[in-house]
Amino acid sequence: MNTIGYHHTLPKWVWHAARENRPNIRLSRIFKLELALQHVTFHAAFTGAATIILDGTIVATIHEQARNVEAFIRIIDFPERLEAGEHEVRIEIECTEYIPLQEVNSYLWDRRVGAIAFLQAENEWFVTDERWETNGEPAAIICRLGEEPFGDLDNGPEWFVRGGFEDIVGFPLEQVSVIAKSALLCSNEQGTLSLTGCFAQDSQLDIYHSDHLLLFYHLRKQEQWAFMRNEQNKIDLKSANWLLVDLGAEYNSRFYVKNKGSHTVNILWNGAESLQELEHYNGCITEIFEVLPGQMFFTLPQGMRYIRLYLLGTPELEFHVDINFQSVHVALEQVGLLQSDTMELDRIYDVAAHTSLICHQIGLWDGIKRDRLNWTFDFYLAAKSCYYLWSDYKVIRRAVSELGMGTPYGYWMNGICEYTLWWVKTICEYHFHTGDKTFVIEMAEPLQRHIRWIEDNVDPVSGGLRHQGNVLIEWVPLSDEEKQLGLQAIYALTSMDLQKMIEAIPELNIKFNWPLSMLSEDQFMLDTNQLATKVLGIASGYVSEHKSRMFLEQFQLQDPFTPLSAYQLAECYSQYGMHDRAYDIISTVWGGMVNRGATTFWEAFTLSSDKDFHDALTTYTAYESYRMSLCHAWSSTPVKWISEVVLGIKAVEPGFTKIQFQPVSVGGIRECKGTVNSPHGPIQVYWKLDENDVLQANIQVPQGIQVIQ
Repeated sequence: MNTIGYHHTLPKWVWHAARENRPNIRLSRIFKLELALQHVTFHAAFTGAATIILDGTIVATIHEQARNVEAFIRIIDFPERLEAGEHEVRIEIECTEYIPLQEVNSYLWDRRVGAIAFLQAENEWFVTDERWETNGEPAAIICRLGEEPFGDLDNGPEWFVRGGFEDIVGFPLEQVSVIAKSALLCSNEQGTLSLTGCFAQDSQLDIYHSDHLLLFYHLRKQEQWAFMRNEQNKIDLKSANWLLVDLGAEYNSRFYVKNKGSHTVNILWNGAESLQELEHYNGCITEIFEVLPGQMFFTLPQGMRYIRLYLLGTPELEFHVDINFQSVHVALEQVGLLQSDTMELDRIYDVAAHTSLICHQIGLWDGIKRDRLNWTFDFYLAAKSCYYLWSDYKVIRRAVSELGMGTPYGYWMNGICEYTLWWVKTICEYHFHTGDKTFVIEMAEPLQRHIRWIEDNVDPVSGGLRHQGNVLIEWVPLSDEEKQLGLQAIYALTSMDLQKMIEAIPELNIKFNWPLSMLSEDQFMLDTNQLATKVLGIASGYVSEHKSRMFLEQFQLQDPFTPLSAYQLAECYSQYGMHDRAYDIISTVWGGMVNRGATTFWEAFTLSSDKDFHDALTTYTAYESYRMSLCHAWSSTPVKWISEVVLGIKAVEPGFTKIQFQPVSVGGIRECKGTVNSPHGPIQVYWKLDENDVLQANIQVPQGIQVIQ
């Protein structure tokens, strides 16, 4: 593999500072060569139509079409040799269609247009960045490579996988297995699949390109995949060479194919999270690519576990290809660890950690399969496990920053009212767990802006937030009354956290006035209310301890719910010392996923579902069948509960300067050891029940942490 590119910077999306208000622009870069360049190529993607000009001569004219933002277009007529001396590359763009803007992606309001390009040669590398000019002014950076709304682009060098923040790595997967195949010969040496045989069939599929710009990357891909799957279904592939690969777990994965034979190979492939999705969901990953003899092709990373590949080519000609697979995510050091004498607990912890890890990408994605927008509530929940697992919180910071800086005053984040509250609460919890005042102060302006927008929507008479049109408390059906109760509970929770953070960081100079609604506990605890309404009432303090205990002692979990409300329920149990009941919930829901074969934790869960659980999970959503994600970072939350309750490490003051140490044996666990991450370094715990069932515990903490019992 050629790694020379890892020493180069990546191109950025650029435009005029006025964005779509300057739809016709001239991007240019002057550079001076000391020596002539050989093997020069120029590649670009952009919104609109473009004329590529080198040293005053038109090299290419490309008409406006949506596909211009899908892939790096190689400018075929760009000279392969550039003489020593001064040169100017100019891209003249005329744009009439912009990236659509809706409330859900309002934080991308300044990314509706863009252009990105790179020139490469043997010893030189030029990319679009702030050194380019647009109409005589410095170019404005629109976004980094990989960020929404443009996402990943086809036809880039394989090392572009590292992403615009340059911290994403492809890790080899060696435990892959072939679970079914045709008559082709296949060897598997440490994850390298070597395939040989003779082509039995060739097929040509139309390649789909959107005829309009879409809100964000994965909408574009889903539209493309659905078209390609439909084209695939028109072809009889029974005689084709094929194989079905199990990666062993779900990953944000890519694979690369090296053609070691003498003939061109076409690879048609499908990727999915489950075998049922692979067989039945017409929108599962479906792509086709060509690999010439002696060449290598890399796919873009996608969320999947199972991959079915068809090897197509001229019948009776021989093929020989090697295929390798990678897990693609930000390189993080895992500090948090757990080992107990209970296999279920260890497995829940490990699957939660894996789920969190592979969702660390350009942002802290809610689910690697379905979309890549930063969803505020999703990364709020996902962050809960991160503080205990990883030594680096940079992905949390960039998710928080993008939403906070990008969402204008007068808009709710992601177009959902309480998501702005969850964003504020994320910053509060980030500060509490990390003690990082610097980042919080960097967020002072967006904090003030969004606090002011919330305050402008407070009812000055009755308190609380005024009725909002788009409220999403939980994915199960809720009445309008329950949505409003949930909204006021989240508002109260955020208000409490915000007050504590402002007191801890007076430099923020933030004042706010959020009067609470006067709501009775009975409104939250109606028998007809869903679980989410009740646990939010308990967590926010609207429901008294007496009423909370009465409910918790008699409650029996039943459908419908999601891991969101199930985890909130577990925390409510532990809030009142009912740790065994809390573990029952963790065991039932997350243990239930593990028992059904989960290798990452899911967006939804049902107590009663048939073997085709992927489809069954769609029961109470607006999603099309099989669109429910089997990898959602928001379901990694048990790591927090296990760290705080089973390992007994709970922060008392911001930044873990003071912690409480009270480990608890639950679920029959008699022995446990583990590590919890803290800003000061790892905290190590070991405990064991002696012959009298007395818990004997030991803790080792780094300097800077005070331990209280």
